[in-house]
Amino acid sequence: MIEFKNVSKKYKNGTHALEDINLKVNDGEFVYIMGPTGSGKSTLIKLLDGEEVPTGGSVIVNGVNVGRLRKSKVYLYRRKIGVVFQDYRLLPEKTVFENVAYALEVLDLPNDKIRKRTREVLKLVDLADKANVKPRELSGGQQQRVAIARAIAKRPTILIADEPTGNLDPSMTDEMIRLLEKINSEEKTTLLVVTHNDVMVEYHPKRTIRIDSGHIVNDGSRTLSFYKQNLTQVKGETKKEETVTEENVPQQTIQEEVKNEAPVTEASVSNVPEQEAAVQPSSVQTELHRDRDKPKHVRSDGSIPYDERPIKERHLSKEEAQDEMINEITMQLDAIKEISEGGRE
Repeated sequence: MIEFKNVSKKYKNGTHALEDINLKVNDGEFVYIMGPTGSGKSTLIKLLDGEEVPTGGSVIVNGVNVGRLRKSKVYLYRRKIGVVFQDYRLLPEKTVFENVAYALEVLDLPNDKIRKRTREVLKLVDLADKANVKPRELSGGQQQRVAIARAIAKRPTILIADEPTGNLDPSMTDEMIRLLEKINSEEKTTLLVVTHNDVMVEYHPKRTIRIDSGHIVNDGSRTLSFYKQNLTQVKGETKKEETVTEENVPQQTIQEEVKNEAPVTEASVSNVPEQEAAVQPSSVQTELHRDRDKPKHVRSDGSIPYDERPIKERHLSKEEAQDEMINEITMQLDAIKEISEGGRE
């Protein structure tokens, strides 16, 4: 268990990073820690891994008062804490296997146990086939998984992930969180994930501790059912707005939209050269037909606004569509003819 009791931290420059923090994290929990830059998130993590000592209160981890540990004992305590850094901190000249095994070598474990455990965690993070590859040959997501494998190799009771998706593109974010959920479930590891990614938190809701100006301003979570219901409502409304059919549009509205189609006026063809105005009717009809069938606006889902669809797609009968097109072409030809005759006069 992790417990902060009235914890405060003031740095020598006078900055109050944390003030009177009280919280508990039970064994096996998955918790997000969120907050703006400078809110105190990093200080909270440093207090947990023994890098900093509180100026007030106490930090208790699995029964150990971390702030009172002797410096000579801190490294032993850190063996129970795994940290995944945002910049990975992999050894560039060592292979993936060697990077993970290195975390176990410092524990003076027998070589056979080191090899066995290294193979286990590489399989867990789906990198068994990359064991002999150097970090520079991997993608950002794969390097992040190596860092996670190295952090959990020593079977820590607590895993701290500092912005684990910060250097990943959105397509890899979901995969990374699912991996952390898998570790939380299979390794029974308590997970603390420091993140700014609100979208990720919404799609993978867990207990969320929000920190601002050194204070905990919110500690709770919204259930998965809440987010599913919310997302369903949003998607449903969007779909309803974008899907327009004859059934949900009054027939009167359809008729009015067709009736209000703007004919070609003198203003719209005033700049047409006389030579173009004298084009044969068959050519004019072809060009008008092409322009009419070419949509000016296309929605994100690929659909076309009703008033910009070709006539044949506006729920009119074949005869009505043909009459509508003939009427419009006739009106436009009459307008062109008038302009042409006026120019000759």
